[in-house]
Amino acid sequence: VFTQTDITIYNQGRALINEHRDVKLSQKGKQNLLIPNIPTTVDPSSINLFSDNIQFISKEFINKPITNQSLLNASIGKKIELIKYDEDGRISFSTMGKLISNINQPVFEIGGKIVVNPPYSYRFDNIPAEISNYSHLNCLIQSKTKNGVYHLSYITTGLDWKAEYTLHLTSNEMCNIEGWYSIHNNLNLKYANADVSMVSGSVNFEKQVKRATYSTKRMQTEMFSSADMALPEITETGEYSIFHLPEKINLSPKSQVRYQFVSKSQISYESIYHISHSLQRHRRNTATKSQKIPVHVRLELKAEDIGLFQLPGGSYKIYEQSNNILTYVGADVSHIAEGTDKIKLETGKTNDILCTFTIKGYEISRDVGEAELSAVFENRKDRAVTVAWIENFSDGRWDIFESNSDYEKLDAFNAQFKVEIL
Repeated sequence: VFTQTDITIYNQGRALINEHRDVKLSQKGKQNLLIPNIPTTVDPSSINLFSDNIQFISKEFINKPITNQSLLNASIGKKIELIKYDEDGRISFSTMGKLISNINQPVFEIGGKIVVNPPYSYRFDNIPAEISNYSHLNCLIQSKTKNGVYHLSYITTGLDWKAEYTLHLTSNEMCNIEGWYSIHNNLNLKYANADVSMVSGSVNFEKQVKRATYSTKRMQTEMFSSADMALPEITETGEYSIFHLPEKINLSPKSQVRYQFVSKSQISYESIYHISHSLQRHRRNTATKSQKIPVHVRLELKAEDIGLFQLPGGSYKIYEQSNNILTYVGADVSHIAEGTDKIKLETGKTNDILCTFTIKGYEISRDVGEAELSAVFENRKDRAVTVAWIENFSDGRWDIFESNSDYEKLDAFNAQFKVEIL
């Protein structure tokens, strides 16, 4: 019986499980205790057991999943029913055989003869107790009482979480935002009535603990969303934040659960139009060359406008909202942000702002090149915009002799122009 379950999920595909379990023993003193329902993806070295009234002398981690091989290995020396099926899936033939060995191939004694790997299917009466799709612990204990309580903790892969944000652009400057925790349980275990916390940030784990891989084909997936529950409690620990769900929840096997943690309206944002161009070396007497380059759009928000806490990194889906009609704009991923940090979201290219670069009069000698570059911007919007144009140079030894637009030298290889287009 699980009396209490606390789960801390890291956004690195791992979780720390803490369980308090009640146990009813047949006697006091030294005996074996079987501890079931441990995920197969557990790190065995992370398993901890302790109790006030039970002494754990030894613990053996056992992982024997239900397979044809494991069922045969558990039946060595026993009789097994060997069967054949017809085309309709009905049993057309049945006989009994004693399994003698199953090292490389199954070896049976059938009718007084030794048969190696007979062409039959097997039918078993039951599944042995030591075989299960879940791992378990076989412990030698010394108990002071028949009714005891012990604490079990372990680290496992298969539990993960991420933040998902939805951004609705209601005007050229204002937007609404919703943030959701998306919790994935890829295990075959159910955690009922659990206290769940989520860690935002990178925590070091032992390198030998590999993240498990899971099939993308699932028999059943549960999706549950809640926007009515209270907002999570947020605490700062070291270099990361911990988000505590205010209510206990159930994590069903192979499920995804989403809980809202932020919802805010009328947040200001800024649209940044930007473009990059690279002035590469050309051969002598290169003819005039024009090149059309799309202008990209980036949305920028301040983290402190969304919430006075550390916003977990996650994916952002962005829509334009007009008269309750949504138009999908794009999506991007942002890292952890808080305070004055800017959340920068690249949404793609715009068709309303066009730019044509033309290189003409490119003269080059052995060590020196000189070029004339023109950039023509066209604004099809009904308002003025400013485009940040970054020019990249392949050589750090450059200078701009003449320009009709102000610019800033960003570093040895890049200059930035701010171009206002009416």
